[in-house]
Amino acid sequence: MTIAEIRGKISDTGTNLSERMEDLLTSDVFGCMRYIPPHLALLPFLRTGHSIHGDTLAVPDRPVRVHYAFWPWISQAGRNPCEPDVVIGLETEGSQVEVVLVEAKYLSGISSDEDERPEPNDQLAREVDNLQGLSCATLHWDAHLRIRSRALLFVTQDLGIPRDSLDASLREYRSKRNAEAALYWTSWRHLPSILEASLEGPSSVQSSAAISDMLALLLRKDLVMFTGVQRVERHFSIPTFYSTPVASGYSWPVIPDPMQIKYSYEVSSHV
Repeated sequence: MTIAEIRGKISDTGTNLSERMEDLLTSDVFGCMRYIPPHLALLPFLRTGHSIHGDTLAVPDRPVRVHYAFWPWISQAGRNPCEPDVVIGLETEGSQVEVVLVEAKYLSGISSDEDERPEPNDQLAREVDNLQGLSCATLHWDAHLRIRSRALLFVTQDLGIPRDSLDASLREYRSKRNAEAALYWTSWRHLPSILEASLEGPSSVQSSAAISDMLALLLRKDLVMFTGVQRVERHFSIPTFYSTPVASGYSWPVIPDPMQIKYSYEVSSHV
């Protein structure tokens, strides 16, 4: 059973097919990550996040614990409510938590745009806005935890950063909150190479089944980066026509000359 089903995200009503597919993908991938050490998949995948300025999403090297909240409904005074796909808390020494809110897309785009309301309404800007007022208690994590940093990671299947979407979100948040948003992007396509590298390491023995399943899912959906042209290892024979020795010559068909047709023109009138 997937977390998406537990949370009621894969019902026959209420959402369209593309939304159900991306909810299932999010559930399968991040659900698997809950059961394997974070250094094998979660942390390296989060580090592939970049802002439009090229800054890398910074995450701790050795969190003592990782907290997850899937599709939490966040409603706060003065902010438009939102339901991000997953909120991840990376707990470090001293009961401090670095929070990464993940908004994942697969076949669909951003679900809401800027409007005339004073609060941000663009989906990413709205989620960044709610992220600022988020507490660990809101997410049903240990109440004594203190949030040290907050960032939003936008995950899509794009090969390159969707700059227009990020620019629009950053612009609305800046204009309505007079602040800069910690907004990053990455692609699902970065994950297969991370998983392949993890499978080659000695520390993945206990987690190899979960990692292999995630990798098989992503490969089935063709969520991979272009890795270049593969070297041709096998030789193939050239057709006999092209391997005929030059000395023997070639026999070409005779092509007749085009017909020369003469034309004459005159102006005539008819009564």
